[in-house]
Amino acid sequence: MAVRKPYRIVHLSDLHLTRTAGARRTELGVFSPLKGMNETFARVLATKPVQQSDLVIVTGDVTDRGDLPSWNVFWKTVKKAGLQKRIFVVPGNHDVCCLGARLPFKREGYRAADIQKAIKGLKLGGQATRFPFVAQPDRRVVVFGVNSNNLGNLTILSNAMGKLGYYQLVSLASKLHKYRDVPVKIIALHHSPNIPQVATAKKRGQPPMSALSRKGHQIPQEQRQALRLLCITHRVRLLIHGHLHLAEDRRVSGVRIIGAPATTEPLPGKGSKRAYQFYSYTVQGQGGRVRCELKTVTI
Repeated sequence: MAVRKPYRIVHLSDLHLTRTAGARRTELGVFSPLKGMNETFARVLATKPVQQSDLVIVTGDVTDRGDLPSWNVFWKTVKKAGLQKRIFVVPGNHDVCCLGARLPFKREGYRAADIQKAIKGLKLGGQATRFPFVAQPDRRVVVFGVNSNNLGNLTILSNAMGKLGYYQLVSLASKLHKYRDVPVKIIALHHSPNIPQVATAKKRGQPPMSALSRKGHQIPQEQRQALRLLCITHRVRLLIHGHLHLAEDRRVSGVRIIGAPATTEPLPGKGSKRAYQFYSYTVQGQGGRVRCELKTVTI
């Protein structure tokens, strides 16, 4: 059997694009919020690792406020970089949330309105809008896109919470079974399916999150467990996410879970050039091996 050409995947996340280039992000410091995300994103797409990739996966928070002008910035930048035909996107909480308070008796209406914000933006680029979606860009690789957003959240305190839902998990199980013979199965979602307790975070060398912060960013425990069990049962190679703006690569109950840093957020440092990070996955041979690498680019 002939050895197949390596298949290269780039994993970006948490772009937080805005409708105008000078707008600031709605987080990362009250007194010095980040700006310049639009320009940074364009420059990241122009780097060699991204340009030479076969596939780009974006795990949510494409926009900072879920508005169509920001989605237009995203798709125009992707098209200009020549990547529109090789990109897959799942929405994040910033793509659907209202960032404010709501009246509780309109919960169902809010849920529909939230998902419609993301659907309109995804449709601009011809993306799938029903979840979980399935894409098989190569004989060796299949990507399952999951919507992990807590749609219809009532306050700014709950907009960052994750949710998978019973029916989405059932559908995901069916789709995983259908593609059981594909060697490299990747599940992509926005929210982390594993935020460690304080002691575990310290062992991993990560900044620990408080109990309140973990609760505000978590997917419910039973849904996290169900997702990991599906990964084990169907031999999912990678479970990838964003949301926490941290570079994470760990194994939990035998499942390799990788969290991407915020693509448009620079590493600490000074100077005219700044360093940015994202993950790269290389499927080698017939899919028996996947090499994962945290890339750093200076632009």
